[in-house]
Amino acid sequence: MRDDRPGPRADRTQEHVLACAQEILVTEGPEAVTYTAVARRSRVSRNTLYRHWPSRDQLLTDAALRYYRLQEAPAAGESANLLEFLHALRDNLATPGTAAALTALAAHAEHDPTAGEVLRRIAELGRDRLTEIVGPLSDAAFARIVGPLYFQALMVRRPVDDAFLADLAAEWRPVGR
Repeated sequence: MRDDRPGPRADRTQEHVLACAQEILVTEGPEAVTYTAVARRSRVSRNTLYRHWPSRDQLLTDAALRYYRLQEAPAAGESANLLEFLHALRDNLATPGTAAALTALAAHAEHDPTAGEVLRRIAELGRDRLTEIVGPLSDAAFARIVGPLYFQALMVRRPVDDAFLADLAAEWRPVGR
């Protein structure tokens, strides 16, 4: 029986390629993340890129989502709360390049459907993970919870300290609970 799962070498190659794609995303914007540019930067063949990412949209999405890794939602029964989620989100936004990548995607989303789709997927991932912690959330409720954090970190570029996150968590009250 043949094992079609990628091995450690393929995993390392994918991670290296995504790191190079991220560099391009941060420094040149989403439209610059092309097979040619990523192949040149990562020193892998375009065939390798096509094998792992059949479309440019998939490559761009994976590169952008790599920046936005939230900690895995805790398993059922583990102590998880809104404050822990907000700390993980803050820490991810503080990762070098994350703010630049999200800002570049937002700037291009109006005329680049792929950039818009990546931002939607990032929001869905965050909402889904938070839903596992606090229960069902509408898009509006999710925005009320994380919006101030994004505003502080990305718009006004002020540090997001623990007191700010504690205030956010304390102010959130689910409707009907």
